[in-house]
Amino acid sequence: MKVLITAFKPFNNMSNNYSNEVLKYINNVDKIILDVVYDECFNELNNKFNLADYDLIISMGEARSRKVLTLEKRAINLSSCSLADNAGVIKKEEKIVQNGDEYLYTKLPIEQSDIEISLDAGRFVCNNIYYHLLFNYSEKSLFIHIPECNNDTMKYREYAEKIEKLILTLGGVLWNI
Repeated sequence: MKVLITAFKPFNNMSNNYSNEVLKYINNVDKIILDVVYDECFNELNNKFNLADYDLIISMGEARSRKVLTLEKRAINLSSCSLADNAGVIKKEEKIVQNGDEYLYTKLPIEQSDIEISLDAGRFVCNNIYYHLLFNYSEKSLFIHIPECNNDTMKYREYAEKIEKLILTLGGVLWNI
């Protein structure tokens, strides 16, 4: 099974991004660290990889206000946040895809996992890339939010192990591996 996992660079004057830290501990997958820039992160991903070649595409971002690791069930066709991305762009009530559905859902059987499921990927760059992925590859795309880790290496490893287990679970369900 061919797997690609993305994470993000730091943003908002932070010294790190928890998604990037967790990604360091995930093995046997292709990886890329994307800049926290609306739309450009998906374009960069799409230009560097032939996404159609992957069986599973997981994008990760941080949600420091959350207490647990969460799988995002859906993305909303809306970018709207008071924070600027790394290019200085602030979006307010802007559609991601002009004629796209309001919500797009992953078609992956994430209910097979013991990781908590969320219906709110936010309205910042995490939701933006997830909407683009679901718009193009809903049958094999998933977004995972990494919660507050307090720069704890043990937490990074714990979340990486859970994600590796999720990959095996999804692989077993979808491709009888």
